[in-house]
Amino acid sequence: MNLFNYQYLGREHLKGLNEYKYNAIDTSPVSIYVMQPFWNWCVEFFPRWFAPNLMTFLGFLLLVFNFVMFSYYDFYFTEALALPRWIWLVAALCQFCSHQLDGMDGKQARRTKSSSALGELFDHGVDSWACFLFPVCIFSVISKSEYGFSPMAMHMLLWIIYLSFIDSHWEKYNTKVLYLPWSYDISMLIMTITYILAYFFTPAVFHFDVPIINIPFARCVKIIWPLFAICTSVPISIKHIQESYKNGTGYNRTYYEALRPLISPAVLFLSSTWWGLASPHMIMQKQSRIFFSAVGATFSNIACRLVVAQMTSTRSDGFNNLLYCFVPIQVMSVYGAFSERMEFKLLFLLNIFVILAHLHYAICVVRQICDHLNICAFKITDRSKQPPPAEVHVKHQ
Repeated sequence: MNLFNYQYLGREHLKGLNEYKYNAIDTSPVSIYVMQPFWNWCVEFFPRWFAPNLMTFLGFLLLVFNFVMFSYYDFYFTEALALPRWIWLVAALCQFCSHQLDGMDGKQARRTKSSSALGELFDHGVDSWACFLFPVCIFSVISKSEYGFSPMAMHMLLWIIYLSFIDSHWEKYNTKVLYLPWSYDISMLIMTITYILAYFFTPAVFHFDVPIINIPFARCVKIIWPLFAICTSVPISIKHIQESYKNGTGYNRTYYEALRPLISPAVLFLSSTWWGLASPHMIMQKQSRIFFSAVGATFSNIACRLVVAQMTSTRSDGFNNLLYCFVPIQVMSVYGAFSERMEFKLLFLLNIFVILAHLHYAICVVRQICDHLNICAFKITDRSKQPPPAEVHVKHQ
């Protein structure tokens, strides 16, 4: 087990864990009036020995199952109309259950008095990877076709989700408060409904031109999706950060330090988009799923490190280490240093490497936090041996 004993967290991180407080504000009407009451009711069916992190992990595994299933049956996003109908029903059930487990894990933690910094890291760390898994599975419904998405459109839509996620944690990094985005619960429910419609009517139900404006439904989605996600996140975050500077309630960092967490996501966006547009062998078009997977795993690692920084009130990373592999391969590919076969091989190897590197980071950090707090990740330990539960402040406004 020495492989997983690497110490990613330093003394400042561990000190920050001791002073950890979860401070979040939820203003989403869907969350407050629909999901929260439903989760309060559902969580009562779980025994008190059921660890909150286990709920989070099971929800994540359901998403992984969906991804593997669609990868097997529709690797190139072209078989939507040929897929067995049962796949859509299974996908809907996995999507719905994953959403509910993700919503109930925090309530189970407070119910069992087992809230901790590990819970926030585990929850949001899993969510950062789910930002890739959720939409990539939906792309099998609205696939590559006249009435679907092009690979570049898929890439940009994925980045809209990545932007919304990183934005909320960048906001907390500066304000000390996590403002939960409105788009999350709405998008989760829409995805479940999408699978259900595909089950009853086949994905052909989405192959139509919108009346009056006479443009394909998928094109409308490409417009509405970014507008809704960005308008309900970025402007609000900037406003909250400005208020925290004005009122002195945040960290009041210098502009460079405040923007530092955005360096790695910006580099990854520019590098991956450049690669997708300029690859002489059309790597994104021919190996879309692998390309999206490599970018998604790299993004998740960047996001997890930001979550650790805002949780422990420490300085964020400037340039993520995985980018030292990603960017050189991208640049050499764009400038024709590799044959088509070699570029594809390097993409596959890069994908495997970033996934394994990210898993190593996640396992080591979880183990390190468990050792520091004297807790177990997937088991509620004897409360007499546990530190007091972390302070949790969640406002539903």
